[in-house]
Amino acid sequence: MKEETVREKNEKAAKKQAQHQEHAEVTVRDGEFAGLTKRNEDFMFHLNKNLDEYNYDLEKKEEVLNDTYRELLDKQKSGVTAAKLYGPVTEYAEKIIKGNNQKKEARSTSNIFWLMALDNGLIMFIMFCLMYALVGFFDHSKNAVNGGWITLLGTSVIAGVGLAFFYVMMDPNKSKESKHKVTRGIIVTLELIAIWMVAFSLIALIPVKYNQTLDPVVYIILGVVAFGVRYLLNQKLHFPKMGRTTQSK
Repeated sequence: MKEETVREKNEKAAKKQAQHQEHAEVTVRDGEFAGLTKRNEDFMFHLNKNLDEYNYDLEKKEEVLNDTYRELLDKQKSGVTAAKLYGPVTEYAEKIIKGNNQKKEARSTSNIFWLMALDNGLIMFIMFCLMYALVGFFDHSKNAVNGGWITLLGTSVIAGVGLAFFYVMMDPNKSKESKHKVTRGIIVTLELIAIWMVAFSLIALIPVKYNQTLDPVVYIILGVVAFGVRYLLNQKLHFPKMGRTTQSK
């Protein structure tokens, strides 16, 4: 009986050792999700794949994967699996996508206005830089370009804010609710013209020595830089478009 008992103990010890070795092999593998069990690693692999299929933003995807990975590393010590913690991988991926879209749609009217002002201001800045550069190349006189760097900045800011105001006020979704669409459009247009005339008149009063014309090459460089800045900001902020301002609320 003693020999059988010893044999049983040895078998149990060997079994535990084998299980421990198998667990160690599973949880210390090298790779992108090193340290996870096979099931949890498989969950992360398919989560990554699902987010790619949704064309999810790369930076946000990496952030989600890192957060999920760290949480799984901690939770699996208690025997918790990814499926138990997050549910099916496809549903979890959909929740991530849906949650991100809800954040995008949570923009207030104020945020939309200033984002549109920034976007349109940069566009106008690029256009004015191109225009000033072309005029400067074809006519080398100092008076060829009607305005200097202050005029460039001033007109860009005024145009950006003015166009944002116009787009928000004339949003098709809001126009549908208005009974006087034509009157509304005329009033908004007249307001913009009045603001532009006053602003340009004030800018014209600035002495030329403070508002000097720049070299055409400088205008080109400024335009290229502004184009790059707008591209990067659009990737991060997702500038709203005309006709979708109300929907983004």
